[in-house]
Amino acid sequence: MSEGLVRRGHEVVVATTWDAARNQDHLNGVQIVPFRVRGNYVRGMTGEVSRYQEWLQRERFDVIMNYAAQAWPTDAALPMLPHVHAARVLATCGFSGRHGIRRALYAGYFRMLRERIREYDALIYHAEGGADAAFGRRYGRGDQVVIPNGADGAEFAAGPAQFQARRGIRARHLLLHVGNHHRVKGHRDLIGMLKELRGLDVALVIIGEDPGGWTSCWGSCARSARGDPRLVLLRQVPRADVVAAFLDADLVLLTSRFEAAPLVLVEAMAAGVPFVSYDVGNARALPGGVVVRGPAGLPGAVGDLLADAARRRGLGEAGRDFHRRTLEWEAIVDRYEALFASLVTRRSEASPQTGRP
Repeated sequence: MSEGLVRRGHEVVVATTWDAARNQDHLNGVQIVPFRVRGNYVRGMTGEVSRYQEWLQRERFDVIMNYAAQAWPTDAALPMLPHVHAARVLATCGFSGRHGIRRALYAGYFRMLRERIREYDALIYHAEGGADAAFGRRYGRGDQVVIPNGADGAEFAAGPAQFQARRGIRARHLLLHVGNHHRVKGHRDLIGMLKELRGLDVALVIIGEDPGGWTSCWGSCARSARGDPRLVLLRQVPRADVVAAFLDADLVLLTSRFEAAPLVLVEAMAAGVPFVSYDVGNARALPGGVVVRGPAGLPGAVGDLLADAARRRGLGEAGRDFHRRTLEWEAIVDRYEALFASLVTRRSEASPQTGRP
């Protein structure tokens, strides 16, 4: 989105976590301003929090957008919202802290957010339903719009990617899951499904990092992979190889217990690959795949699609067509640009000298 706005003549600055491996302060025209900050409101924030807050207050932006709650760039900005010289936007990204066992941990956070969210001039949801939309519509005061996730079709426009050949995967069918090894991503369900598909010539590739800590399932997945050569775990995979994996896959699988608007499904659609997904987020609203209610329905849905190449092809084409019409980044950038322009115009008309109402 930032790169798209730059191509249209806007100046865009991204504030993000400092990374020792980053050796540039601009990327495709987008300025990068790093801060040595870790944590969030619940875990506690350490490092250059004050420097970040002073920067927000000092700089004269037209629009400030926080992307996702429960992350330090948003959580450290919340007390500064009344003092920043800009239209203020929050893209909510699902509010994962209102799901499952995290509800108790983040209960105080969302009590605080009931008041802070009123300071935003606009809230962006990636899907119509979900905990974030319900929360924002109850407590927010600004504009509320749905802008979906997008993917760059050109990135997935290459021909055969030879991912399987380069990785030495010789199975007839490639099943792909892209997601870090958090337990909530449902990797155990995928491994159970693979056992159910014992009679099929398949390989299950899981691309994702080990987050560490008690939420990680990397150890159990690695033990399963040692006992079943059909299970392939890949970490630190370059983006080009991730794209190649999509292009080689027969099916993309999503087994998360929680999602808002799964980007992995949008990328599967951009690649023209059918998906099988749990009924999470907006998965049911997306063409191009099959939605199942849980682990019991997963092996049957996967097995049926692997046995029906024509149906897989039809689903892939339907997903790619929907992506081209609705979820290409240029169309998504149109919507961000229109929202930002309307907010800036409104503030300018309300107070021509300061831009504040």
